[in-house]
Amino acid sequence: MDVGGGVAAAFATELRRLRACAGNPTYREMARSALFAPSVLSNAASGTRLPTLQVTLGFVAACGGDREEWRRRWMEAANVANTDTPSWGRYRSSPSDRGMPRPAQLPLRSWGFVGRRRELDLLDVPAATPVVVTGPVGVGKSDLALHHAHRVAADMVDGQLYADLGPLTGTASDAGFVLDGFLRALGVPADRLPGTVDQRAGLYRSLLVERRLLVLLENVRDERQVRPLLTESRHSQTLVVSRKPLLGLDGVRRVRLDVPSRSDSLAMITAAVPERAEAEPHECDRLAELCDDLPLALNIALRKLVARPDVPLHRANAKLAERDGALSWLRIGDLSLFESLNCAYQEVGEAARALLTRIARLPYRCDPDSVVPEGGELAEELVEAGLLRRGDQPGSYRVERLVRVFAIQVAAGPGNRAYPSPLRLDVPPRQSRRHEPVDWDAFRGRPDRANCPPEVTAGTLSPVRIELPSRFVDRMAPVTEARS
Repeated sequence: MDVGGGVAAAFATELRRLRACAGNPTYREMARSALFAPSVLSNAASGTRLPTLQVTLGFVAACGGDREEWRRRWMEAANVANTDTPSWGRYRSSPSDRGMPRPAQLPLRSWGFVGRRRELDLLDVPAATPVVVTGPVGVGKSDLALHHAHRVAADMVDGQLYADLGPLTGTASDAGFVLDGFLRALGVPADRLPGTVDQRAGLYRSLLVERRLLVLLENVRDERQVRPLLTESRHSQTLVVSRKPLLGLDGVRRVRLDVPSRSDSLAMITAAVPERAEAEPHECDRLAELCDDLPLALNIALRKLVARPDVPLHRANAKLAERDGALSWLRIGDLSLFESLNCAYQEVGEAARALLTRIARLPYRCDPDSVVPEGGELAEELVEAGLLRRGDQPGSYRVERLVRVFAIQVAAGPGNRAYPSPLRLDVPPRQSRRHEPVDWDAFRGRPDRANCPPEVTAGTLSPVRIELPSRFVDRMAPVTEARS
């Protein structure tokens, strides 16, 4: 930029002084980190003309200088407010250079966030690659990502970008829609936007490498939605939040969340309703257990308790203990645990849904291959969707209580005939302490009970014999035929 020899020469003198303070690295060495050719960096310090802002910031970064200070110096030297800077140079600098605010698009953090020290430490590890935060439904992925994003936002001097991809189509076209919004937020004029998605992705990734940005992409359903948006950057950080691990993405770090510890759940309850927690300490533990220690379920329950200070903890627990009323009670405003589970349920195939319905009625950890053919593959599909948990033993799986209630309610819905075969075991299997007591009448499918599926009648029940492996024959009583 030609702004006069005196200004350009003085600016170049300051750049050379900065380089000297950094130990006089060669321009070839500086080019590796500045991402500009050595000749471009040499010309920037020659004083013949004022370098562009992006070249200046690259030069400063290679010498370890303060980007924000030099951004201010460049604007003063260029007299940006009164200079007809070409549009390309202006949007290549920053939105604030064009009279636009720097993007600060992060939504509000949740008030109930506690714990997660290990996961936050993992996110704090410096890395040039994007991070995928994954885990089951309602486990607190978005809360963790937002909490981390707000903590580091002040260090991201060029702004924060945010996109919720959940309402979009779930296809590759979503990337083009997000790119359009991000590039405009970064100061690219509409008439300078490249024509194709690939070209826009290339420009966006270039800006991501050049600037210091935080990008949060939430509710990602498919790798195609975000693949064009990802790149390596030593200055910027990209967080991707998804129920699925997005194994199709190569070169990313993954942080998987499980349900928090019981102590974290109790801390969340005590922080929200301290007086009631002190009055009924045992009910706090019961509330955490009935919510499966699931942050989303606890968050909804505690919001309802805060809104209704007259409701003691034991009354809330009584509602949650009802098998048919738990999910109805875990709903407030537009937030519903049932809807969150249903969103994940609709994304799996019919065979996986049928498997979930069958094993939700089993009161024990099971081997899916013993329930349906190729059950292991279907179980992994459910694990990826966050609806099934791996058990303590290899090849075994379990369903958490609230997911169990959801699956049985969905199966009993109008027009759904995905009922499991009525079975009966003379010796009830061992149960997990985390699971609710088994409704054996519903499990047997008795036609004279209210919980029996409507199409099951006495005439339609057929006997089923369960064969046990030979190693169990001497250790258990014989298993008899199923009876109605």
